[in-house]
Amino acid sequence: MQTQDLKIYCHLYDLRSINQTARQLRYSQSNITARLKVLENELQVKLFIRSNRGLTPTDAGKRTYAYAQQVLAATTQLQQDLAQQVPHPTVFISELLFNYLVIYKQAYSLTKYRFKTKRSTEFATAQDFSAQMVITYAPFTANHYQLIEHGWLTASLFGVAHQPILINRDTNCPFRQKTLTMVEKSASIIEVDSWNDIMTLVQQGRGIALLPNYLGTTKQLTPLAATAAIKIPYKIFSRQESSAS
Repeated sequence: MQTQDLKIYCHLYDLRSINQTARQLRYSQSNITARLKVLENELQVKLFIRSNRGLTPTDAGKRTYAYAQQVLAATTQLQQDLAQQVPHPTVFISELLFNYLVIYKQAYSLTKYRFKTKRSTEFATAQDFSAQMVITYAPFTANHYQLIEHGWLTASLFGVAHQPILINRDTNCPFRQKTLTMVEKSASIIEVDSWNDIMTLVQQGRGIALLPNYLGTTKQLTPLAATAAIKIPYKIFSRQESSAS
């Protein structure tokens, strides 16, 4: 007895119609009829009485419905219990890349991975990580990792002219490093700990910052006039387990 047949049967019981069940499940009516016949043959009983008013369940049909609900509920619970026992891969990721790849592009499922954001210096100075995957725009040369993919974050200066330049306090952050090469040495520069604080200050018109272009749309930031977009490269690494000698 297949769980799919029990699901079809529950729909038939609830809707009391082969036609409506077929439309709801996007099957042909002949397919629904065939699956019902298989179930009746397996149980060696008649589950419904057909009439112009639709399907009327027999006593056996009512008992089968209760059984089907119990089996399907138990199957769902078992699947959930087993899924919780399977460890989700851990991903260490830069904060802006988490916002871009996971939240904005939805390239990685929140339910299939355990994400931990880390600062650029943590990536740049790491000798070994335990994460199954690392996604960062910071320098990264930790042991046992292999480059599997790379991409670009297109970035621009956002904010209002004549405001101070905002940079991340993390000295290994490429957004900070690139910003310092773009602005004049006489510019007023403020170090900020948090990307959220930087974006809030830019939104309030209280500073200028180099930020990914996707934030210009999602955060409704104002691009600084007459500045060209640049590309910040990022890389994706997969942990390679060392073979036993």
